[in-house]
Order: sequence, then C-alpha cells, then structure tokens
Amino acid sequence: MDWIRLTKSGKDLTGLKGRLIEVTEEELKKHNTKDDCWICIRGFVYNVTPYMEYHPGGEDELMRAAGSDGTDLFDQVHRWVNYESMLKECLVGRMAVKPALPKGKLCQVLTWQ
Repeated sequence: MDWIRLTKSGKDLTGLKGRLIEVTEEELKKHNTKDDCWICIRGFVYNVTPYMEYHPGGEDELMRAAGSDGTDLFDQVHRWVNYESMLKECLVGRMAVKPALPKGKLCQVLTWQ
C-alpha cells in the first residue's frame, strides 16, 4: 500500500483517535524510537511512525529528528516539500508555548537611576 492510499484509508495515523493535543518538549522527547516517532516541524508535531517505511530517504534520516524539533534538518534536506499536506493525517498537535516565567515566580523590576 502506498503512502497516499494509507492516508486516505481512514486509519488513525496519529495514535490519538483524532484529537489534537498540545505537546510539551518533555512529551516530544519521549517519542524517539522507530516504533514511536514524533517530529516537530515549524511548531507542529507529527507522528511519523507510520510514514517511516515510505520515506524516500529511509528510516535513519527521519530518526535524526526523532523526539525533537526537526525544522532545521528538514529545511536543509528538502525545504520545498509540502509536508503539511503529506503529513496532515499524522498531525498530533502544536508545541506547547513555554511560559515566560515559572508559575508563582515574580519578575524583578529593574529601574535606571
């Protein structure tokens, strides 16, 4: 079965039963194996596990970005590829925005004298 056919098959390629989640950096790092591989590209997280066998560059190339932000690597190799369309059925969600300060911490205000 080719990749296009698989994406149109109705199978849950995200592993999340169709719900999008906010992904923390810690959560992304957990998905770093060939059997469970998430990659972030431009703030969007994709479960590329089902795509592994279809990737023209092979599994090892995808594994270079497993569990991390692969934007720079992706842009170096094939910036022209429309990954949003190709991986839309694998979209897990967006990266969580880190708070500027930890909860409960006060910001010290500096004044110029």
